[in-house]
Amino acid sequence: MLSANFLMSQGECCGNGCVNCPYTPRHKKGNKNINISKIQSKSILYNWSEIMSEYLKMPMIGLGTWLLPNELAEEVTITALNLGYRHIDTAQAYRNEAGIGEAIKKSSLSRDGLFITTKMWPGMEPDNNFQNYNSVINSCNQSLSMLQINEIDLYLIHAPFAKDLRLEQWQAFLDLKKDGKVKNIGVSNYNIHHLQEIEDAGLEMPAANQIEIHPYHLIRPTLDSYMAEHKILPIAYSSLAPIPNWREGSRWNGKPEEMKTGSMPYEDIAEKYQISVPQLLLKWGIQMGYPVLPKSVKKDRLKENINLDHFEISLQDMKALTNAHLDQQKCLAWSNGFDPLDSE
Repeated sequence: MLSANFLMSQGECCGNGCVNCPYTPRHKKGNKNINISKIQSKSILYNWSEIMSEYLKMPMIGLGTWLLPNELAEEVTITALNLGYRHIDTAQAYRNEAGIGEAIKKSSLSRDGLFITTKMWPGMEPDNNFQNYNSVINSCNQSLSMLQINEIDLYLIHAPFAKDLRLEQWQAFLDLKKDGKVKNIGVSNYNIHHLQEIEDAGLEMPAANQIEIHPYHLIRPTLDSYMAEHKILPIAYSSLAPIPNWREGSRWNGKPEEMKTGSMPYEDIAEKYQISVPQLLLKWGIQMGYPVLPKSVKKDRLKENINLDHFEISLQDMKALTNAHLDQQKCLAWSNGFDPLDSE
């Protein structure tokens, strides 16, 4: 994985053991045998087992489905599958698992050829209706039923909001995996202290952590290093947030007004590769080593978002994108400036 730490180091090893570091590492975890020419960005199948974990395999490009109404979910998912998407990302809170389940049922693709991610909503203040062990089990059973599958490929705790019940929820996840209802378990929006709770309890660590990642919201260096050390795969959501019309009109848009009405960013770099800015942002994420989850209901956009194999972003341009907003880091995917990574 070409990490943000490495790209921000501006030409020297950051010392954090980045897997694809082309420089002589200053840290014992650095890999002296992997050259920059070995960076891979194939969208067909990202085999994480070859790099960090022997358990998790997933496509590098998935269909994001947040804000996709259930009545459109079946049609959009079928279109995406026909275009070549093999990873579908949904969640209990999205309320579209039933429509996606119908698409999975009607698809001619084998179940083994699909990767399905869904997330358990942990509860959130001010409702304080936090899930306990038994309700987590029930939530998983409901998701399995609506998705019309026997096993979830990746099941995530959607956020770290249930402070006093986080470990109880995680224990339920471990038991769901043991019972064969989920293949891999992980979390979303977890920072180091959330992950350390699991480590300190001596429990199996998450296989993945789904986080908002784009040039305005890079993985924080300490979290990046911790996840690499513990073999936790970063999965990027909201990769297209810097685009002005992203989530236009939605309250789930924490962008300042000038970002909503400003000019399209990074056009000069995109023009160099004769691609769109969305393609540039998605490819940036993939070359950083993060699976991405673009969402669209339009066939042409769905096709464009998965068409990323015909170009590579140069190291110089990767650095330019990564360093463009180091002093403007902000969460854009949540409202009112809230960042779930800052949860207690």
